Amino acid sequence: MRTALASLASAALLLVAEVPAAPAYQAVFDVEDPCFEIIGGLWTLRNDAQRLAYYYFTTTGPGTGEGRVRWIAEGLPAGTYLIEHWVAQADYPSDARFQVISADGVSDLQVDMNHLTNGWHPIGTFNVERTCVVNLSDHWEGAGTLLGADALRFTLTSSLPPPPPTSVPPHIGLCIDDVGAANPLTPTTPIHQMLRLPFAMTYAVLPLRTYTAESAEEIHRLGSEVILHQPMAAITIPDPGAGGISDTMTLDQVRATLAANLDALPHVAGMNNHTGSLVTQRADKMAACMEVLEARDLYFFDSRTFTLSVAFDEGRRAGLFTAERDIFIDGNSQAEAMALIRALALRALHAPEIPHLGIGHVRSGTSAALAAMVPELESMGVEVWPVSRCLSEIVEAGVPVRGTSIETVGSWTSEERDAHSHLLRDGEALAARGSGEHRARFAARLNFSGVCDVYAIWPSDASGEASATARIAHLGGSTAVPIDQSQGGDTWHHLGQFSFSREASAEVTVEAASPEGTLWADAVRFDWRGPLPDPVGQMLR
Repeated sequence: MRTALASLASAALLLVAEVPAAPAYQAVFDVEDPCFEIIGGLWTLRNDAQRLAYYYFTTTGPGTGEGRVRWIAEGLPAGTYLIEHWVAQADYPSDARFQVISADGVSDLQVDMNHLTNGWHPIGTFNVERTCVVNLSDHWEGAGTLLGADALRFTLTSSLPPPPPTSVPPHIGLCIDDVGAANPLTPTTPIHQMLRLPFAMTYAVLPLRTYTAESAEEIHRLGSEVILHQPMAAITIPDPGAGGISDTMTLDQVRATLAANLDALPHVAGMNNHTGSLVTQRADKMAACMEVLEARDLYFFDSRTFTLSVAFDEGRRAGLFTAERDIFIDGNSQAEAMALIRALALRALHAPEIPHLGIGHVRSGTSAALAAMVPELESMGVEVWPVSRCLSEIVEAGVPVRGTSIETVGSWTSEERDAHSHLLRDGEALAARGSGEHRARFAARLNFSGVCDVYAIWPSDASGEASATARIAHLGGSTAVPIDQSQGGDTWHHLGQFSFSREASAEVTVEAASPEGTLWADAVRFDWRGPLPDPVGQMLR
């Protein structure tokens, strides 16, 4: 909210009275975030006249409707939302075709985007139950020669509801980038101040910097997590600097560079990318990086500095525990950073079953914002975790991943489904109907022995099987959990927390005998929560 400043008290009161109250909840979903996906067509990446110097996409037209993009807004508190789109003034369609999938159903809309002033413009008001999907098509019939896709803003216009009950503590995962240039032992540096906050975070340390090793030692000593902040070439900066991976490197050079950086960093648990808008588009180079990480049992966290990054997908394909950031939390001021952290925490509070990950940097404003947010986060009941506690291994129908498998018993068919989760990649699920025993076993060979929260998801289907069972095979044996697939579709359901050994598959079997409804097998997820408690952990080492 703007702060009214005036020399006269009466003028100050008048100005404050005219300032609109801050919304109870507001979130922006940008094309740079994991929520955005290009479904089809030829879209051109641009970075002129866009929102806050981010990228955006355009396509020429009108087209046939084959060119489509999609935003999946997950983790929203239930309520009524004004949905707006950001537009820069251009010869955009006078009847752009938006489709909004919400608690109201499917709404097909025609929205005038033609030569609007730069800024936020309404799409409409909709009721939302935690997830809302917005599609945009390249088909239109009125004026306009160009279609743009940038950011969406969701503003809650109803009261903020109470958070849902949960067996998993609401949490956000935070990573602080660009560590290594400043002395972590100097009290005036942001890194020194951040390390003394009352929660552990992940710190991404640059290689070959003045305080690379000292920073890693201090981070570890104070109970936080060290990962490598691997420099990679960007579109506008082809030379990534010391210890960096350039676009001209051979795959062997990529492997050698990454291995040398990891060897020199004490207590390293994983890696994320520093810049990299160019190299993270290269599937072969990303696959080479994942080979090195897999050989060392390290995880990968995609900084997602570019919307066309394939790094997260390559990490998943390699069978690594992986994650990708949702937002950057720095903003342009302490107040903006606090608002971004608050919005991420609210999403975690109302959807604790999905990861909520932010990246900040070693800046004084970000450090001050985190410190100022401590009492607010505590009052909300939202915990701050290192990234490693938010990692996932996903076994998904139709998506081959190294070390995972899906085996079925009974009569199953592959059916199209619209996966309303940015964590999922395909457009299909397995379905079984009719008499007989039907089972689908999801198996993953985890890279680590440890404790995981286990989740399952299935499509929205009122005729789904109400008396299904999810059977989890874990270190302690087997646990059967009843699930009702006629309710709660397109939402990750927590099945429990279990211990797993890397020596045996982590398994979830979805089953039913002669189901009266449709038995769905879509995807399961294993979220890493930490190592096995001793003495079990000692026995497996």
